[in-house]
Amino acid sequence: MRAVVDHRARRQEVIAKAIRLFARLGYKDVSFRELSEECGLARTVLYRYFRSKRQIFDCAISLALGRIVQKHNEIVHSKLPASVRLRQICNVVTATLFDNRDFLCVIIDFVMSMKREGHDMTRRIMRFTIGLKRIMHTLITWGVHKGEFGAYVNPDIVTDILYSQFESAVLRLAVSGDAVQADVVDCIDEILKGLTAR
Repeated sequence: MRAVVDHRARRQEVIAKAIRLFARLGYKDVSFRELSEECGLARTVLYRYFRSKRQIFDCAISLALGRIVQKHNEIVHSKLPASVRLRQICNVVTATLFDNRDFLCVIIDFVMSMKREGHDMTRRIMRFTIGLKRIMHTLITWGVHKGEFGAYVNPDIVTDILYSQFESAVLRLAVSGDAVQADVVDCIDEILKGLTAR
C-alpha cells in the first residue's frame, strides 16, 4: 500500500527547513540542490512543490504575513476600544518579530543582496509594511475621535513613532541580537500611555 503524502504539511516543512538553511548560509549562497538535501527530498520532488528558491522564500513571507493579517483582522474588527486594539496589534507584531528571529535575518540578508545587485527594494518593502501602518493609523485616528486619546495626538507622527519601535527591534534582533521582547513591549506601552486623553 502506497503512503499518503500530506502535500500541504510537506510544503510547510520545506519552507521551515529552507528558512533555517537561509539563516545559516545566507540567501544568496543557498542552491536549490542544498535545499533539496536539507529537506531530504530529491530535486525532482522539490520541483513539484517549488520552481525555485525564490519561490520558497516568497512563500515563506506570504505564510508569515498571512498569519499576521488574520490576527490583525480579528483585532481590528473586534468591538474593543481603539486603544486596546492598538495595544493588541503592537503586541502581535512584537511577538511575531521575536518568534521569527531567523527569518528576519534571512529577509535582511535578501534585501541587502538585492540592493548590492542594484535592485530598488523600496516598493517591495512598502508593499509588506503599508498595511500595518494603515491599521495603526486608523486605530489612532479612531481613538482621537472617540476621546480615548488626546485631541493633541497626531496620528501620522504616532504611527511613525510606533513603527520605528518595530524597525529598531528588527535591527537589534537581526544584527546585534540584543533585543529583549519585554523591553520593546514596555517602550510601546509608554508611548501608548502618552496618548491617553487627559
